[in-house]
Amino acid sequence: MARNAKLYKLLIVNRLHIYFRVSKYHKRLDLIGVFRYKNTEFRIPKGNRMKKLIISLAAAALVLPALAAPPPYYVAGDWTGWNPSGNLMTDMGGGIYQATINVGTGRHEFKITEGDWNWNYPGTPNSWLYADSSGNITITFDVNTYADGWSSAIQRIGLNVDPGSWTAAGDFQGWNNAAGNMSSLGGGIYEYTVNTPGTWHWKAVVTGSWDSISSDNRSTGTADWAFTVGAGEEANLFVNALAGTAKVEIVPEPSTLALLGCGLAGLLCLRRRQ
Repeated sequence: MARNAKLYKLLIVNRLHIYFRVSKYHKRLDLIGVFRYKNTEFRIPKGNRMKKLIISLAAAALVLPALAAPPPYYVAGDWTGWNPSGNLMTDMGGGIYQATINVGTGRHEFKITEGDWNWNYPGTPNSWLYADSSGNITITFDVNTYADGWSSAIQRIGLNVDPGSWTAAGDFQGWNNAAGNMSSLGGGIYEYTVNTPGTWHWKAVVTGSWDSISSDNRSTGTADWAFTVGAGEEANLFVNALAGTAKVEIVPEPSTLALLGCGLAGLLCLRRRQ
């Protein structure tokens, strides 16, 4: 890496390799950032501004999902013995990649890869699927960035088979994953409403399991999603089983809206009399 000084690896976050080296007279510490992909390296020069940039990038990378590798993409799963180049995904255009596979009936786990294990998504743990009665499944990997209110906003993993029963599991109901409390709205979308004031945590799980969809992705161990319900409010929790996304909407309770409507109607009548 350096011609005249030994570099010591400090940490790796996504593809940013951060090194440090001690100067010749041991009077200062130099941070050096290297963006590495396969056999190509792009060095970030040293200097105070570069140090701040490296540290900021490292901090951001710790809380963001791993950046998608360039295509082609593959599906690696338990049905192929976790061969990283097991099933090639077809480029459907517009940043969407798809593979229709016979994986055998029942539940399976998988990841999206670049054909090897240098990059995979989700990193840890695995994603999951439930095949149809013939053992078929269509997996979609969408690398676009969205601002539609659904999470995650990037790198969405979609499936064409809905497991059929969903639970909004959270501390508001004792983390019971077998409740089956989400109502189907059609099209693979389910909803549950929380109207108890407080700060709560939740995730949408396939009823009776911890196969889940949350703010980060579709996996067997998604993040707990925090939300706050204020007085006179309710939280509508949604999951889209096909798109692999979830959403939280905080809205006024119907009774609060009705009260507000009555108040506005009264003001309108009073104004007309005047």
